[in-house]
Amino acid sequence: MEKPSTETVPDEVKMIDVSKYRPKNVPSLTWRECIKKIWKQDSLICPECQSEMKIISFITEIQIIRKILKYLGLWEESAARDPPQLPEKPDEIVYVPIEDAKWGTIENPGFSD
Repeated sequence: MEKPSTETVPDEVKMIDVSKYRPKNVPSLTWRECIKKIWKQDSLICPECQSEMKIISFITEIQIIRKILKYLGLWEESAARDPPQLPEKPDEIVYVPIEDAKWGTIENPGFSD
């Protein structure tokens, strides 16, 4: 990389060469550490015996998840629900008059007569 000549840079501007700067490698937080930070609870500590659990697999396929949960008796099929009922129609329609005088007193700055 070629340095710009000092002739093109005004005297009041101080130049700093950052071409060799390397930012520190900051390790990213793992999901477990993020959950601990947000929920104040370790996600891999067993709530029953307080020992550390180990992840043996990540299952993302819905068919496999459904099969496992059905086997454990934890899958609930949602029943189709009835369509929503229409509201009852009133016997008579009541019209409430609006006083025109009140509408004339409201100022609308964006509109003019």
